[in-house]
Amino acid sequence: MTEAVIRQLRERIVHENRFATVYDDVVSFPDGRVGEYLRVVEGGGRPGAAVLAVCGERVALVHVYRYPLGEWEWAVPRGFGHCDDPMETALNELVEELGAAPAELVDMGRITPNSGLLAGDVQLAFARYKTEVAAPVDVGEVRAVRWVDLAALGAEITSGAIRDGFTLSALAAAALRGFIRL
Repeated sequence: MTEAVIRQLRERIVHENRFATVYDDVVSFPDGRVGEYLRVVEGGGRPGAAVLAVCGERVALVHVYRYPLGEWEWAVPRGFGHCDDPMETALNELVEELGAAPAELVDMGRITPNSGLLAGDVQLAFARYKTEVAAPVDVGEVRAVRWVDLAALGAEITSGAIRDGFTLSALAAAALRGFIRL
């Protein structure tokens, strides 16, 4: 089915900055009701990127403050779309957050992180490093980098210490493609 069940009657921008545009659109629902639907377009509509970076059996995590959550979080490198090529965005995020480009960068497809609110998608990528790097260029964003083995990462996920959706999605995508073993 390609027919939309919710139709936009009028697009209304209610907030806009360099990170996102928030719309409170007037829509019609299948039963004929007219209402509103909130929609957020991040990064000018360019896809963001999240990257699972590995060196041997270890995964790179960055420690960043997530303002919406009000807390620090360990997660895979990620960011808003820098350009129209999401793999270039993935490479830029690795250089900014880890401090170096990988030996290999592989496309793992795209995900929709919150399709009930966010209008875009995010590129997942897999990066292989020959040596562990931990020299973030963007020290205003990244407080620390650590490389953790997969077993320890699994324990942190099951304990709830790591709960970032991009990290979980990247791990699942890499495991299903045979890049890592969980």
